[in-house]
Parts: sequence; structure tokens; C-alpha cells
Amino acid sequence: MNVKTGNIVTNLRQRPLIFLDIESTGLEIQKHEIIEIGALKVDQKKPFKILEEFNIKVKPTNLEVADKEALKIVGFTPEDWKDAVSLKEALEALDKFADGGVLAGYNVSFDWGILDRAYYLQGRTDPFYYHRLDVMPMAYLKLFSKKSLTRFSLGEICRHFKIERKVAHQALADAKVTYLVFKKLMK
Repeated sequence: MNVKTGNIVTNLRQRPLIFLDIESTGLEIQKHEIIEIGALKVDQKKPFKILEEFNIKVKPTNLEVADKEALKIVGFTPEDWKDAVSLKEALEALDKFADGGVLAGYNVSFDWGILDRAYYLQGRTDPFYYHRLDVMPMAYLKLFSKKSLTRFSLGEICRHFKIERKVAHQALADAKVTYLVFKKLMK
């Protein structure tokens, strides 16, 4: 039953899943910043159809505090980010894309933490429904008995499921493989 309070859908299963991945200038949420957001909007009904894609590069404003290794891992170059938008513009676009969806990701705590800080610094409220879906603990629970798995990283789980990961550490590509892992886990 799809319960409505005013115009608000209260049935969690009626909301789209927003498989999201963030690339940043480092791992310290209070120090580093978002430089790329990739996401898929997915229907929660099997076969979990992709409804829409989102990918945006964000212009960093504090490169002097960026972790150089993190920039190397995500492939940041000024040339590749020449058409990047401001954080404000990126969040406005994400608001429209993700409105009312359930945030999903692999180790979503990091993505949520840096995204939540970005919304706070912009004086904005995030567009997501209040529940979060983390695919990593799903993999841990379902695959715990597999002794060959030790880290339960996204790369390791992709290898286990034979999911080709053409590009690692690009936001939309990582959102897509997270979605594929989710589908395998839901079988």
C-alpha cells in the first residue's frame, strides 16, 4: 500500500534508489571537497531498471589542501575539470535529480558525510529521503562465508561477481558497478 501524507510518499519501496558515488580531493571530510558526483536513479521494482543518470564535475576551491595522492587516484587535471561547475550549481542539479530518493552506495557513509557537509556549508538541505542503503554491509552479510574475500572492497566484490570494472574512482562508473553489485546481491 502506498501511504501518502499530503503529497509525500511514505512507502519506502515507492521511492527511487539513488546509487551515488563521490570523488573528492581527499578522505578528510572536514578538510577535503567534492570534485565529482555520479549517480543513477533506479526503480526499486525488479529488475531494478535505471531511470536516469547524473554526472557532474565540481570545481575545487581549495586545491592547496588537497591530498596529491587522492587527486592522482581520481585522475584530476585542470584540463579535465575546465568545464566543472561550482559546488552550488552541482548541488542544485543533484537536488532536482535525487529529490525524495533513497541514497544508496558502497560504503555510503563516506559519500554521505562529505555530501552532508557540502550541503551544510551551502546552507542547503539535502534532497534525499532520510533512509540510506549501504551495499557494502549487504555484501558482507551475504558473502561472509566466502573465505577468499577479505577486504569486501568494491573492487574485490566486483571481481567475485565477475563484474568488469573498466574505470575505478570515477564517480558515475563507481555508481554503476555498485548498482550491478546490488543487483547480484538481490538475486
